Amino acid sequence: MARMLPPFLSLSHSNTTSFPPLLVLILVSLTAAATFSQESESAAEKNPDSNAAVSALLLKLDSNRTNERDEAERELIQMGPAVLEKLPPVRDTDSSEMLLRIERIRSTLESQDQASLLLPTRIELAGTMTGAEALRKIAASSGNPIPLEDTPGIDLTIDARFSKTTFWEAFDEVLDQLNLTVMPGDGESIRLIPQAESAPLRIQSAAYSGPFRLEPIQVTKSSNLASPDRSTLTIDFLFAWEPRLNPSLITFPATKIQLICDNGEVLKVRSSQDLTFIPIGGSQLQISLEFPMPSKQAKKIARFEGVFQAAVPGRMAGVSFSELTGKRNAKLINGSMSVTLEQARKNRDIYEVLVAVQHQGAANAGSESELSSQAWSTLQDVFILDSMDQKIENVGWSTTRMTEKEMGMSFLFELEKGLEGCKFVFRAPGSLHVQEVDFALVDIPLP
Repeated sequence: MARMLPPFLSLSHSNTTSFPPLLVLILVSLTAAATFSQESESAAEKNPDSNAAVSALLLKLDSNRTNERDEAERELIQMGPAVLEKLPPVRDTDSSEMLLRIERIRSTLESQDQASLLLPTRIELAGTMTGAEALRKIAASSGNPIPLEDTPGIDLTIDARFSKTTFWEAFDEVLDQLNLTVMPGDGESIRLIPQAESAPLRIQSAAYSGPFRLEPIQVTKSSNLASPDRSTLTIDFLFAWEPRLNPSLITFPATKIQLICDNGEVLKVRSSQDLTFIPIGGSQLQISLEFPMPSKQAKKIARFEGVFQAAVPGRMAGVSFSELTGKRNAKLINGSMSVTLEQARKNRDIYEVLVAVQHQGAANAGSESELSSQAWSTLQDVFILDSMDQKIENVGWSTTRMTEKEMGMSFLFELEKGLEGCKFVFRAPGSLHVQEVDFALVDIPLP
């Protein structure tokens, strides 16, 4: 599912055409660090040390010996961005030396991670194998889950010839050989179903740019007989991303989207409001854009162009507060995330923890900062560890305030033994990367 703001109107009395037009999609505005590609990732990142080994290095960050601290910090950085997931929450009991080194490690690895996060996964796979084998290998090497349960024809033999092939292109080519496709729909995850015999090949009907995929569904003309000037041309398409990304905000700025017809007509999106989505699960959105009806002289859309913006969260980061009873306005910082524990208190039969959260990445999302903050907050993992280190999930949370700089939040817990000996842990993506992508769809026939 996805939350959409605002909805576009849907009109009746329709003529519809489905098509696989030639598409061009261009990724722009990559960060300066984008030269750090996935091809250059170290073997250590692809096969990181065990949790026990990483934990041992983390302990050495607080060693009495400077050379041991330096060596541990260096080794953790050499493991690459995959280690970010293994870094512990910043704790109010940590030494200043530990906090300093964890911050340096996170800052270095997040810079590397940001450079590669929005680049496409590249697939290396060659040989004759079953479709199930190929898809499992693609899923394992890309980090993108591909459920195969109850998929018909998945054991047919396919020929894989992929060298530095993007995830979506490799995935689509395998599905074409198996006569399969992905169930379309707003908020759907990858769910494989049989492809209709009359349907075009997925590899021929989609456009690819980095980790994103666009596929047109239909063009519809809706005639308003009472008010002809309000007649509408609607373009429907599927917008998908590699499932590993989990974007928290997708925006199509209305003022940057237009149609250019073959007779020279230029049509702007009918609504002046941006089309904004907060994806909640899944890896695709079904999007409709409405334009004024072109004249009868227009036979096709020569170019459908515009941009979209994707806010993609980075790896999880956390902070941990101890001695909650009586604690007021205690602040901890982990990467670009700052969490202030304002108060922990009993509220009737339940315990409430009030926090203020600042996130630099969300603030940098420009005019969408409030929506971006809200979307980022849905990805959090907030809980309490009791005196026996047993995890106690929150039973509910709410936003108490929202400003350009911070968000106030309230978390509720059921604690049989109260706050004594408990730790409050706040985990959320430690960074938020905003990417802008130009797209162009060309030679789209009109119904």
